[in-house]
Amino acid sequence: MTMSRTCFCTFLMAAGLAWNCHAAGEPAMEGRTAGSDSASPPMLLKLAQNLGESITNGHLLLEVRPRYARITETVKPEVTDVWTLRTMVGWQTAPFYDVRLTAQYIYTGILGPERLNADPSQFFASRYPLLPDPAHSGVNQLFAEYTGIPATRVRVGRQILRIDDQRFISDVDFRQTPQVFDGATLVTNIVPETEIQLGEYRRKRGVLGDLGQLRLHILHAAWNPLPGHTVAAYGYWHDEANTGAQTGFANNAQRITGAHAEGGFDLAMAGEGWHWMYYLAYARQNAIADGDARIRADYWRLGGGVAAPWGGVRIDHEVKGSATGVYGFQTPLTDYYAFNGWALQYTTTPPQGLRDTWISARGHVDKLEGFFEVHRFRSDFGGLALGREVDVGAIYTLLRNLQVKLQHARFTAGSGARSKNDVEKTWLAFTYIY
Repeated sequence: MTMSRTCFCTFLMAAGLAWNCHAAGEPAMEGRTAGSDSASPPMLLKLAQNLGESITNGHLLLEVRPRYARITETVKPEVTDVWTLRTMVGWQTAPFYDVRLTAQYIYTGILGPERLNADPSQFFASRYPLLPDPAHSGVNQLFAEYTGIPATRVRVGRQILRIDDQRFISDVDFRQTPQVFDGATLVTNIVPETEIQLGEYRRKRGVLGDLGQLRLHILHAAWNPLPGHTVAAYGYWHDEANTGAQTGFANNAQRITGAHAEGGFDLAMAGEGWHWMYYLAYARQNAIADGDARIRADYWRLGGGVAAPWGGVRIDHEVKGSATGVYGFQTPLTDYYAFNGWALQYTTTPPQGLRDTWISARGHVDKLEGFFEVHRFRSDFGGLALGREVDVGAIYTLLRNLQVKLQHARFTAGSGARSKNDVEKTWLAFTYIY
C-alpha cells in the first residue's frame, strides 16, 4: 500500500509536523494562508529543538582512577598485591524547562594478576587479605533533577547520597564502586539560613556491585545560626535484609535520630587565617518494625582543634555505644574509610561497642598536602583494649585535573581484640576528573 504525497502531507499537517509540505505547482492545502511558510515551527518541533540544545549544551562527566593496593595481615599467608581501575563516564544536560538529566556509566576492573580476595563471604576461606573492589560494570547514576520550585530541587532516580560529614549515609567513594541509591530526594532552602532534606529510597547498589531492596527514609534539617556555625537534626529509618552479617540478628530494621553542632571561631590573637574548631554530636539507635529488640545503643562524639593557614590539628573522641555487650551501634551506610581508621578494621561495630580517640593533622605546601592520624580503640562495654592505628598520606596535584595520592595504614591489635590480627595497607592512586 502506498500513500500519495497529498495524503502524506495531510497526515503531517494533522500531526502538526509539516508547515511547507506542498510541492511547486501543487495547490496549497485548505486552511493555509499566504506567508505561512515563514511562520514559527509548531510546538513539538520547538520542544525538540530545545531538548537538543539542552543535550548539546550539557557537559561530560569523566573520572578515571587506577589504584595500586598492597595489604598484609598476620592471619593471612599471602599478600594482596594488585592494581584496580575505576572508570566513570556520563553526561549531564543543561536545564530543559527546569529539568536537568544526568546519566553515568561505571566500569571497575582488576588489572594484571588477581592476587587478592574481593569477596567478603570468602574472608576466612581465602589465603589473601580482603580488598572489596571486585570487577563491576553498569549504570552508576541515572536521575532527573527539577529546580522549578523556588529555592528547591527534586531529584528522582539512581543517585549519590552524602549527608553531613557522611557519618551515617555516604557513597563510600573510597571504594572503586561507590554506593548509590534508587529513589527521590527533595532539598529546600526556602526557610532563610536553613536547609531541609527529605528522601525516600527503595533500592541500593553496594560497593560490591550488588543490587538489593531496602526501605530508607531520610529527614534532615540544618540551620546556620551564625556564619561558620551549623546546627543539624536528623532521622534515618533503614530496613534492609542483607545487614544481618553485621549483628547475626534475623532482622536489623533500625532508626537513627540525633543532632550535631559544628563550627569555628576566629583566633584573632594568633593572626589571620587561624580558627578554633569544635564538633559535638549525639544520636540514638533503636529497632523499628520487626527489628530485633536488642537494637538499642547511643552514639556521641566530641572534638575540636585549631585550623591555621598551613593546615590544622585536632583531637576527637567518638563512642559507638553498646547494649550491655550484646549489640553495638551500627552504621551500615557510612563512609567506612573516613572513620575509625583507614585499615578498616571496624566497619562492623563489635557487640561491646567501640570507643575511638584520635589525633589528626593536616598541612599543605604549594601543590603538596600531607595528613596524619593516630587512633586508640577500646570497647564501650568492658573496657577492652582493641588496638591502635597510625595513618599517614599525601596528595600531590600533578595537573589541574590530575592528582596522585599515597596512603599507608598500620593497625596493631590490642589484648582485648577478638582476633590478634595486625594489618598494613598501602595505596597509590592516580585520579583524573574532567
